[in-house]
Amino acid sequence: MQHKGFRYILKSPEVLSQSDHPDEPREVDSPTERVILKALRLRHFRNFADLACEFPPSGVAIVGPNGSGKTNLLEAIYYLGIFRSFRGAPDAELVRLGDDTFRIEGTVEGPDGERSIAAAYQKSTRRKKVEVNGVEVERLSDALGAVGVVALSLADVELVSGPPAARRRFLDILLSLVRPGYLAALQRCRVAVAQRNGALRSAATAGELQPWTDELVNAGTSVMRERAEWAVERADGFSRYHESISGGPGARLEYRSSVGPPASVADESTWQARFREALASAEERERQQGRTLVGPHRDDLDLSSAVADEEDRAIRRFGSGGQQRTAALALRLIEADTLRDRAGVEPVYLLDDVFAELDRERSGSLLSLLEDGRSGQAVLTAPKPADIALRGGLEEWSIGGGRLER
Repeated sequence: MQHKGFRYILKSPEVLSQSDHPDEPREVDSPTERVILKALRLRHFRNFADLACEFPPSGVAIVGPNGSGKTNLLEAIYYLGIFRSFRGAPDAELVRLGDDTFRIEGTVEGPDGERSIAAAYQKSTRRKKVEVNGVEVERLSDALGAVGVVALSLADVELVSGPPAARRRFLDILLSLVRPGYLAALQRCRVAVAQRNGALRSAATAGELQPWTDELVNAGTSVMRERAEWAVERADGFSRYHESISGGPGARLEYRSSVGPPASVADESTWQARFREALASAEERERQQGRTLVGPHRDDLDLSSAVADEEDRAIRRFGSGGQQRTAALALRLIEADTLRDRAGVEPVYLLDDVFAELDRERSGSLLSLLEDGRSGQAVLTAPKPADIALRGGLEEWSIGGGRLER
């Protein structure tokens, strides 16, 4: 039987019907149209002294008690995709206690064949090194996304319940992977904000402030346009995923820009004009506070759901725990769709005990969405076998003491 990803991995009560909408999940029949993590080796990473394993093409279910290293293993896999922790931990915290350097090596297979990816970090020198096929890359950005990966975890609820910075980080990581030039514009924007803030604190004249204002407008416009366009493209998918998982009304996703509406305007000159107007209006307050109050660093993703009177209510403020987790899952699913549509291949799916705090109905709906049209390799974790609904095709491994056992 040919493997088609989740369709032969997870068991759910019902498989949702497909549609021809571009945001809907679609089935990828060819095994070459997905990224497969074939092998992984960890040295001095988190609680792993030295671990080597080979993964089946379909994936694996890893079972072990809390604190056994399940999440650490997924964190290492994710690190090969963007070279940072999906938990937001600094690199120094990823080094095993008592050691100075960690190293992660992975072998992946995709449409272009097999390649090796390695990442290492040394605490004493604060140096990070990334290699592709044994050759060190000059810039980390040159290897970003070499391993397409999406991580779903319990901590994702903070994407919804947490501050705007969490949602901006989500956007920045994703768009750096799929939008050419985004990362460079974001870096320019951050430098401009820092320099502009310094100028404001030192009571710089209008002429002294202007060069940093111009750089902020130029770089910031690119960042905000990309974010807003992505939100418009994925709004329908977010609403449908939210509705499918919750069994209730859909939800709204919108980019909320500090330069004012409409956030979906694609014309660069209009964005720049609005940006300059917003900065001019905020100038007095900015000088009083000594910081830039308008720009991409102040923006947010607005997530809301409809209540009985059809009024949109912010999920962050008014949503229950279940509603917030549902919105977070919907965000991760449209993240996966974005990666798949950009690269033309399915990413690797990492599911870190995601069903532990979902009720039975939401768990079943999520499994249906994962089964329907997604062919990606899956690595799942759970504290005990009963927490994973499985169908034949996915091996079950145990973890403990920094070791994996089949």
